Amino acid sequence: MTTREELRAMVERVADEDLNAAAETLRGLIEHPSRPHRPAFIGMGNSGHADTSARADEILRETGFGE
Repeated sequence: MTTREELRAMVERVADEDLNAAAETLRGLIEHPSRPHRPAFIGMGNSGHADTSARADEILRETGFGE
């Protein structure tokens, strides 16, 4: 059995409630074949500041943390 035939057989075994998730996974591979998949949350904490660690105490004071 070729890999393509194996994939076709696996599609037939996917439960109806999982079809959308399976299709979305395959779409990602087809639409962006050379780009590795990264979770959507990567980069969401990027503040654009290179000194966030050095300014941690100042940032916490500004937000009222610990009061």
